[in-house]
Amino acid sequence: MRAALTVALLGAATAAFAQSPELGAPLDPALFPYQRTIPDGRPGPVSLMVDPLALAHSRGPNQHFADVRILDAAHRQVPYVIEHREEPLVVAMNPEPGDPPARAPGGLKRSNWSSYRLRLPCANLPSSQVAIETSARVFQRGVQLAVVHPADRYSRNARLETISATTWAHLSADEPANPLILPLSSGDASELWLSIDEGDNSALPVTAVRLLLPSYRLRFFRPAQSSLVLVYGRSDLLAPRYDLALASQDLLNADASEVTPLGERQTTPARHLLISPLQFWVFLSIAVAVLLTLIVRLTKRRSDLV
Repeated sequence: MRAALTVALLGAATAAFAQSPELGAPLDPALFPYQRTIPDGRPGPVSLMVDPLALAHSRGPNQHFADVRILDAAHRQVPYVIEHREEPLVVAMNPEPGDPPARAPGGLKRSNWSSYRLRLPCANLPSSQVAIETSARVFQRGVQLAVVHPADRYSRNARLETISATTWAHLSADEPANPLILPLSSGDASELWLSIDEGDNSALPVTAVRLLLPSYRLRFFRPAQSSLVLVYGRSDLLAPRYDLALASQDLLNADASEVTPLGERQTTPARHLLISPLQFWVFLSIAVAVLLTLIVRLTKRRSDLV
């Protein structure tokens, strides 16, 4: 009887906590390089998508989004929990026919290759995948994914680096080909080059190319009459530790409003000055006075010698 009563009380306490979580400690949003407005809505559970910009410009999943915070109008932290979804975040890419602006070191001129530029949403994305689709049924092609590195101290010319290569084949005329999935490591490239070795065949039709990013959501309870902002980009923060994590399963299971942060605003984080402006001008005045005194003395000594 006592055990059942204890479980019931704990369940009621957890539910009450999840419905009205305490706000966290305040933080100055001006100290974060990136800010995003979170669309307004009714109080209650919210699922905020971590889009490509937030994936690229925050410290990302490898560091447990340690720099990501949600702040209210009074700059208080709104506690959240991270949800990792199995299905990827899919971003469509438009394959643009064209030749890469560089070649691989020592590479030979290709006789019958099709090349496409794939523009990424931004640079510095986490490790992901590229899915390529075709309407062809019977084919075999060599496929490469590459990035272009600009000229630097190691090479006077731009160079093409292959980052993934495989053979794509499908031998059934009665069934469509499965998408080709190529791995993509994290990097600073903002575009990729897809190349297909056509052999002596006509060009393989590329019907779709999609970027498959890791999918995350920030789950939180929207306070009443709140104006919220998503901030990130700092390197000096540890991952947040909110009491809300104790009731995380309730929040993950709750029906939540799906929202996406608005456009990214890049700010210049405020820096703490070593000295105040008044101190700077006082020190500068003293330095000028000392220099003038030295100049007068040196001029007088020279005139005495003459």
